Amino acid sequence: MTQSEAIRSVAAASRRTRHDLVALRTAEAARRAEAVSEARARAGVDEAALRRAREAWVASLPHDTAALWLALCDVSDPELPISLVDLGLIYDIRRVDTHVDVDCTFTASACPCMAFIKEDIRDRLLEEPNVSSVQVHEVWDPPWTVERMTEEGRAVLRGAGVTV
Repeated sequence: MTQSEAIRSVAAASRRTRHDLVALRTAEAARRAEAVSEARARAGVDEAALRRAREAWVASLPHDTAALWLALCDVSDPELPISLVDLGLIYDIRRVDTHVDVDCTFTASACPCMAFIKEDIRDRLLEEPNVSSVQVHEVWDPPWTVERMTEEGRAVLRGAGVTV
């Protein structure tokens, strides 16, 4: 095998790996969304009331970041059937032109999913129009408590059998 053939082979393998990774992440996101939907159904969440509450919440947000907050409602915790927003992990979102900074915390300083969560935040926000870069900042003050969770989030977790 020539050097150029070897380079092409490695490049093709790299593209396949990225494609496989995207397919796996898409399948995982669909699985999480289904788990959230099932937990909501078990919790008896009124989807119409939830939609009205979410629309009111979005209307109260700064115009430049409202869509970004809403986008992060699509990102679920890897271990629980709840969005990062409903779990209260997102503290702030700031936008300067096409760059977005996100302040987030975790439920524990030794959370094994921190890297996955940061990657999911970045990946989801990069899908938004006019977002070209995302920086996720870990914030530990104030510390996370269950009081940061939304009422919907608490209902969903109760539906999943988690006491909050």
